[in-house]
Amino acid sequence: MTSSIPARFLAAAAIVALTACGSSTTTTTTSVASAAPTTEAQREQAALPMAAAAPVPNDLKCGAVKPVWVNLNTKAYHTSDDPYYGKTKNGKYECPSAAVADGYHAAGSTKKHKSSMSGAMNGSTP
Repeated sequence: MTSSIPARFLAAAAIVALTACGSSTTTTTTSVASAAPTTEAQREQAALPMAAAAPVPNDLKCGAVKPVWVNLNTKAYHTSDDPYYGKTKNGKYECPSAAVADGYHAAGSTKKHKSSMSGAMNGSTP
């Protein structure tokens, strides 16, 4: 009789294990790799401009002046001697006069913001 108890126990354990495997609720966790760079080297590489410059459109006529590359995100324009010329992810070519008229500023220049508090900050009265 002692040999039948372990056999019954094993049979019951097998039934419980198989029943648990057939459960209709399953929880699965997956980890998604982050798209953001994680190491300093990866962050530096991501900050570099694209390898090849975008081609200047043939229909863009700026006369004797070379077109500039305007970065649509930063509202800055890059000249042909700039390493970012034609290489930022979100930009387009424009004539320099059109870029300035559209509100773009030279890359690396200091932007001047208009403030309603400018008079109050320098001590003058309105």
